[in-house]
Amino acid sequence: MLMEFVKKYYIVNVDKKGRIVIPKEIRDKMNIHGKVKIIVKNDVIEIRPVLKNLNYKGIFFVNWNISKDVDEILEEAFKERSRIWLKDILK
Repeated sequence: MLMEFVKKYYIVNVDKKGRIVIPKEIRDKMNIHGKVKIIVKNDVIEIRPVLKNLNYKGIFFVNWNISKDVDEILEEAFKERSRIWLKDILK
């Protein structure tokens, strides 16, 4: 994902404990809240947002031509999968 920022680079201070402050402009555009993942590759440090684990598991088949909220679609899919699992268990 390529995002354009007003600035191309930032100079930030590193305190005695090794902490930096990610500028608000970057935090807002990258949706960084709470935890971040730090990846070190050779001499490059990458900071990426940590995506929340939504606990959605399995495969859901969705007709995307409908005008429903994603949460409603996932809830319906979860209920459908639960019925199938229950049916399989009770066999």
